[in-house]
Amino acid sequence: MDVKDYFDIVDKAYATEDHKVIESEIKRAAQLAEQNEGSESALYAAMLSELGGFYRGMTRFDECLDCFSKAAEIMKTAKGEDSADYATCVNNHASAYRLMGRFDEAQEELEKCLKIYEKAVGKKHILYASALNNLGMVALNREDPDSAMDYLEEAADILKELPGHLFEYGSSLANNAEIYRLMGRYGEAEENLLKAKAVYDTELKDTYTSHYHAILNSLGLVCMATRRYKEAADWFEQALTACERYFGKDHREYKSTEHNLEVVKALIEGPKDDLI
Repeated sequence: MDVKDYFDIVDKAYATEDHKVIESEIKRAAQLAEQNEGSESALYAAMLSELGGFYRGMTRFDECLDCFSKAAEIMKTAKGEDSADYATCVNNHASAYRLMGRFDEAQEELEKCLKIYEKAVGKKHILYASALNNLGMVALNREDPDSAMDYLEEAADILKELPGHLFEYGSSLANNAEIYRLMGRYGEAEENLLKAKAVYDTELKDTYTSHYHAILNSLGLVCMATRRYKEAADWFEQALTACERYFGKDHREYKSTEHNLEVVKALIEGPKDDLI
């Protein structure tokens, strides 16, 4: 099998939009890589990272961290501790820590991989931008919008100059929008969110991603904050559809968006007179 064949298995699995199939097929790709290339191969580590990414999206964090940790150890041996491949495993691991609320550990790992990226690939590279983006999200989670904006604007400036990275650019626009929203700069937030949505809708033509639901949900929050309740309800309904498609109805993201829709519907209906 060629390297491309393994990633084709992963791509075809995601195309099914069936969580059980996706997990099973990525596991199969990992097993094939281990059998054909060896348990210490970079390709096996790459398939473990793919599996970790799936678990991260499903918020199955213990399994996610296990995959990313194993991949990092393999890459450290196969490529070296100063390699971009190793740093990417650390970057993935840190992103899971962030989602778990373990911000100190995430920050430490991201600063480590940023230094590796700077030496291995330079600052004008997609990998360097990805670490900046994750650092920005950690700062945002820590309610430090100024630091978050510094990181994310630097990442966006890099991405603008890199053709062929539309997915990352769309994500960057959405992240910047989230900062604007939290700062009360709703016009700028909405502008960035609509641009990000257009990237996934018309340029990538791929809306099967957790980012797409988040963009729709944030558009609803912007409209709700600016008292455009009917528009907000429409965005939340679209977000629910996207969320169900990607996560399923039992996922916490679905329940959070469902709550947002209930709140805005109550605002549309207005206060109700108490029964006498």
